[in-house]
Amino acid sequence: MKVLRKIYAIIGFLIYYLVKLVIANVYIAYDIVTPKMHTRPGFHRIPLNIQSRTGLLLFSNLLSMTPGTLVVEISGDRKTMLIHVLYSENEKRLLGEIDKIQEKIIKITR
Repeated sequence: MKVLRKIYAIIGFLIYYLVKLVIANVYIAYDIVTPKMHTRPGFHRIPLNIQSRTGLLLFSNLLSMTPGTLVVEISGDRKTMLIHVLYSENEKRLLGEIDKIQEKIIKITR
């Protein structure tokens, strides 16, 4: 039963991440072809809920693979992460999306 829940969580996460990845690519492509760029680049220090090395590795790689985001640094105590984003106009929304991803990664790396 536990194995089935983990498989279900992994499949759910993959679908969630792929949808977010496609949306990010479409948004960046749209921004490139329009006359005015809508980017507002900035750095954000985000709190980390993930503590496992595997989870942090997966999380930082997935964030860096998403267009418009890049992990710059993970603090030594693994409590915060510095990221660079191209669209930082809504920090509350950004933190909400990042928390969702962290929750899903915690479920699959337990």
